[in-house]
Amino acid sequence: MSFPTAFLDELRSRLALSDVIAKRVKLTKKGREYTGLCPFHHEKTASFTVNNEKGFYHCFGCGAHGDIIKFMMDLEKLPFIEAVERLADMAGLKIPENSPQQKQWQQKHTTLLKIMEEACRFFQQNLFSPTGATAQQYLSRRGITPDIAKNFRLGYAPTGSKLTTYLKSKNIPLSDCAKLGLIVNNQQYGSVHDYFYDRVMFPILNRQGKVIAFGGRIMQKGEPKYLNSPETELFHKGEQLYALKHATPTIRQKNEAILVEGYMDVISLHAAGFTNAIAPLGTALTETQIRLLWTLCDEPIICFDGDRAGRGAAIRAMKRALPILTPGKSLRFAWLPDGLDPDDMIKKRSAEEYQSVLSGAHSMIETVWNFLLEGRSLNTPERLAKLEADAHEIVLEIQDKTVQNYYKKAFKKYLWALDKNKKKNFSFQNVVPILIPQSGLSEAKMLLAYLICYPKTCEKMIEEIGALHFPNVSLSQMAEQVITEILNNPTISSTDLQNALEPTDLSLLKDELEMLKKSHRSELEIIRELRERISDSKIHALKAEIQVQTEIYSQEPTAEKWAQILSLKESLKTEMEKQAEIE
Repeated sequence: MSFPTAFLDELRSRLALSDVIAKRVKLTKKGREYTGLCPFHHEKTASFTVNNEKGFYHCFGCGAHGDIIKFMMDLEKLPFIEAVERLADMAGLKIPENSPQQKQWQQKHTTLLKIMEEACRFFQQNLFSPTGATAQQYLSRRGITPDIAKNFRLGYAPTGSKLTTYLKSKNIPLSDCAKLGLIVNNQQYGSVHDYFYDRVMFPILNRQGKVIAFGGRIMQKGEPKYLNSPETELFHKGEQLYALKHATPTIRQKNEAILVEGYMDVISLHAAGFTNAIAPLGTALTETQIRLLWTLCDEPIICFDGDRAGRGAAIRAMKRALPILTPGKSLRFAWLPDGLDPDDMIKKRSAEEYQSVLSGAHSMIETVWNFLLEGRSLNTPERLAKLEADAHEIVLEIQDKTVQNYYKKAFKKYLWALDKNKKKNFSFQNVVPILIPQSGLSEAKMLLAYLICYPKTCEKMIEEIGALHFPNVSLSQMAEQVITEILNNPTISSTDLQNALEPTDLSLLKDELEMLKKSHRSELEIIRELRERISDSKIHALKAEIQVQTEIYSQEPTAEKWAQILSLKESLKTEMEKQAEIE
């Protein structure tokens, strides 16, 4: 049985050679390498070295040499196939079937990679030609030199459908190009055009350095600011990290990764010497991405932008990591000043100040504890009891029992300190969610009425409700006041909440409040109804926006507008799937 080259490359990239060998040999880190007593011959002085960056081990005593697969074969006395199967199990990879269909897939996979490489070269050539003059000026203004641009293989997608024409001239099937998200073949309107249009292009590489997708940034105002390739056979955005190929050597050397939000942040940090910076690909950090980082270092640092969206994204990363924490594997969180992203921090302040922020990164336990404390008043026994209950609930999310027990012990100490008025002065900053499309007037009034009638229950969903745009100034201001009152006093009663509002504000919700007062709902019913209403608001807003943009596209079918419609449709699909789960 033979294995596809792409599969073996992925296997080697997912497992750190030193981690596999360290399970059988005691290793000591020395610079960029590890040393230990050779497992293949008897020795008293260590002559066995392991180099993760180069992916091989070598013994200066007996000459043993090889990669991760050969190590498993020689040490465990396994045939090649069984060694690969053992390693694949450790890496969580499924063994591909050795069949004519698999061989055909491998050939097709290689062909698709060649097409992406051809597109990358096209974009690069355009950037450093008269056509890319505007893009060159934009990059220069952002502090990106030609050398940096070449290192990251940046490019420019010109106006018109020049990539389509170029690929056709190379006799590349347009059907394959469409599958890769390079062109749009819109049969409804009878048009074929480039997917990326007048954007600076950022190639996305896999762990082997092959181009598998692109991110395109608009150079002027407009939406979407960043446009990524769609999901393809080569590209699954929840499994990749931008610039990981560039950053891996430094991450392994320093045992530290810096996770930031955007491509530009990554490139600016690399230019400033932070060559262990990487970024997710326009989505919330996934479990797969976190586990991928853990194969390279123990505690990656989350350092997202210092705005509402950035802080919200960091908190979601914390929640995503909690269930999968294991001994020695965690996250740290660095909080930037309000309104600054890493690129701003480097350019407007200094690399030294950014390093100071990283050096002060909070541990996972500190971040979770600060998240629990945020917005609470703890001046009564009942409120302390509620904090303890919420802390216990969070601890139960951790699947690893050893880590879970240590969190229990830590929270007990923190709670004791609070009870004795010895509260530690943490500096966690406000958690603010990402904004979503605007909901309708009647739906907004109904959601506000739920908040006012059932504040204790709604407090559990305050982040989701607070993320909504309310359609007029009066409702928006009232929502802000109601949410603030609930955050300041999570146990506030409906009567006290209504007394805190102006009578003229309450009159706007007279009918909605009366309707809710006449009905009896359990807490579970309230939460379910709220989730349905929030989801309905998002779906209605997305459908309306898709209709508007489709009408515009029918009059002027551009690649930019079609990409926007596809993005909206993807958001709608995701929201409808969430709604189905609620129902």
